[in-house]
Amino acid sequence: MISIALLQFSCDEKLEIHISKTVQFEGKIYLLDSEDPFSGILFNEYSNGQREYEGSYKKGVPNGTLIYYFENGLKMREGILKNGSPKGRWTYYNSDGSIKEIKDH
Repeated sequence: MISIALLQFSCDEKLEIHISKTVQFEGKIYLLDSEDPFSGILFNEYSNGQREYEGSYKKGVPNGTLIYYFENGLKMREGILKNGSPKGRWTYYNSDGSIKEIKDH
């Protein structure tokens, strides 16, 4: 039972990759030395080590949650992308964490 639970948990985890380990080709993101478009979480960091952004990709295209952060680590904006285009409600924040604006797409 434990091994089945561990297997299920590990299959649900999304691969997180720094953008420096990818390449863009014909509008899609690929891991370096891979022929298959990337699926998982792509992220970048500021020079201070804080996350700059993180986004879900499916078959090389942004699909799912995208979050941008201020250098202080608080969210700058977040929302959902479908095939690279904004969908649904996007929230924009001030650098103190308060909500600046909400847009529906």
